[in-house]
Amino acid sequence: MEGVTYTCPACGAALQYDGGKGKWVCPYCDTQFDLEDLEVRGDETHVEVSRQEEPETVSQEDMEQMQAYVCPSCGAQIMTDQNTAATFCMFCGNPAVLPERLNGNFRPKKVLPFSTTKEDAKAAFLRQCKGKKLLPKGYTSQQQLEKITGIYVPFWVFDSKADFTYHAVGEKRSTWTDTKFVYTKTDLYQIDRQGTMNIAQVPLDASEKMDDAMMDALEPFDLSKAVPFEMGYLSGFFAEKYTYLPKDLFERMTEHVQGGAQQQVESTIPAYDAVRNKNCTIHFQSTKEEYMLLPVWMLVSSFEGKQYLFAMNGQTGKMVGNLPISKEQCVKWFFIYFGIFFVFFFVIIFFFCSI
Repeated sequence: MEGVTYTCPACGAALQYDGGKGKWVCPYCDTQFDLEDLEVRGDETHVEVSRQEEPETVSQEDMEQMQAYVCPSCGAQIMTDQNTAATFCMFCGNPAVLPERLNGNFRPKKVLPFSTTKEDAKAAFLRQCKGKKLLPKGYTSQQQLEKITGIYVPFWVFDSKADFTYHAVGEKRSTWTDTKFVYTKTDLYQIDRQGTMNIAQVPLDASEKMDDAMMDALEPFDLSKAVPFEMGYLSGFFAEKYTYLPKDLFERMTEHVQGGAQQQVESTIPAYDAVRNKNCTIHFQSTKEEYMLLPVWMLVSSFEGKQYLFAMNGQTGKMVGNLPISKEQCVKWFFIYFGIFFVFFFVIIFFFCSI
């Protein structure tokens, strides 16, 4: 098994993909390359990857799930789990792609390249934290910002067919009056719909490491911008391979699109004053599953035994996440506001007493 690092032909340093420029950039000499340039030059450094000798303190089961690659820059052996397809050397920061983990069924059909940069993600994180006075001290420090990491998350993208039947009762009311009474007439209409609709490109994250609700909240991704998979796009980022098969996600997929499918059916119903007794049955059938890698900027932090996650869509910049609250900051700001209130109250009392 071997790792791959894409190197700069000018100075030999490791190249990283810059989503903002859409090019591979050398961080040392600022040279920039297109994918065609790399393919023509064949600028890859291949390094052998070996399995570490099993330490006595690590179980056999853990070792079977861990593998190591040899950094082509400093020679260090870096441990990764079996689902990591691109990583960094923690000693020198050199990026490496592990192509053996993306072979066969694990080779993505397409990849959606990053369109935003790490600086964009840092700025988005600071915007999310702006004005949040109860955050732990140092939560927006430069050291914390540097932990933001670009990850290519594995997704299965579904096309499906939905056979539906829909029944309801529509009401139309008319009102008129005479000299004595107000009359209301209610006409009832039986509503029946039956047919098939096609639903295209529903993405669902396929890694058990990822928070499903948070990945769903990062949508939409413009999948029309996805390109055929090339290893070079992973350079400078982390990447995971899928741990869920399409059959494992089918129920989630149906739940994901159920509401939208029913809304689509109801959009064909003429305007009524009221629609009652709705009964909609939809049977889904997956017609195509495509394996893609989609871009996400992430920051995972721990505070008082809990994990907090910030994530940003690496294409659109949409961000989601939760932030910790520091008890120390709560106490601090309580006394600050209490002090301000006390001084204000004392000034008012003094003013009235002096009149």
